[in-house]
Amino acid sequence: MGFLAKRALSLVFFLILALMPAHGLSREVNWPVIRPTGILLVYPGTTSWEFVLSDDHRLGSGAIKRNMSKDCRHCHLSKEGELDMKVDEIASGEMRMKLSHKPFEPEPIAGKKGTMHAGIQAAYDDEFVYLKIQWNSVGTGWRSEERPDRVSLQVNKENPAFAKYGCFITCHNDLNTMPSSPSGDEVRSDPYYKPLERDDVRLYAYYTRDAWNKRKGTKELDEKLATGLIDLWSVELTSGSARPHDGWIFDDRRWEKETEVEASGEWAAGRYTVVIKRKLAPGGRYNIDIKDGDVITVGLAIHDDGVEKRKHYVSFPFTIGLGTEADVRAVKITD
Repeated sequence: MGFLAKRALSLVFFLILALMPAHGLSREVNWPVIRPTGILLVYPGTTSWEFVLSDDHRLGSGAIKRNMSKDCRHCHLSKEGELDMKVDEIASGEMRMKLSHKPFEPEPIAGKKGTMHAGIQAAYDDEFVYLKIQWNSVGTGWRSEERPDRVSLQVNKENPAFAKYGCFITCHNDLNTMPSSPSGDEVRSDPYYKPLERDDVRLYAYYTRDAWNKRKGTKELDEKLATGLIDLWSVELTSGSARPHDGWIFDDRRWEKETEVEASGEWAAGRYTVVIKRKLAPGGRYNIDIKDGDVITVGLAIHDDGVEKRKHYVSFPFTIGLGTEADVRAVKITD
């Protein structure tokens, strides 16, 4: 079957999903009248920001280092939607980096596919934004207490690097489970992590640290926060329930004690359906406020089949426009 035929079938699939009912928060939105958009997610292995800037990335690294003139989709996704990445070989552990010859995935999972597809719909009213996300799954997390599944969205409105490279600007070689991750003892003894009683290095934006133990100064961080903060909306799917989490990524990945995110979810007929509801303008230092007419950039990540840490699928950055043109148009709803 050719690519265009596959794409047509994919669109039909997501249209069918949109017409099917979902429970919980989705009752506030008439989802069947909102056209879904298909989002391609890829399995990146240990691809990190350091890799993106390295000679292993070949021509891409030069363009990024010079002036960030190209983005991920420009190089790796054609206008017809064809992917220029051997992600099946990454997932299987066969693919190696061009110069260092290191495997992109040193711990392959048997049968892991290189891509997955999700459908997304968006709506908003005067107070909230609503997102409905669906993807095919065997529902490991839904049927388990110990191996949850998860869908997460990194959200930013103004940072040019995030607009071009999305989640990759927060992924580094020294994160927990990545190739150059420091030991637990090293992390526990670091002046930043010791008071937090942490032994793991989590996501951080590249412009906030030079390495896991080399944070920028307080003044510089304060100056970058306005445009560099990445909001994080996440839903954990486990034991037949959807549990929302609200956090942020900046010089660390942290979770709010009180979440501004609500969520509902279900797994049925081999498919997850998750609906996220979030205030447009919750305020606070570590939340991004959005309003009618705004365009936000989103990086979508899905932990499926009970995987943890870095072994998830991730999208290239895409945009959601509130009542305006973007990759995904959020529809204004009224009473």
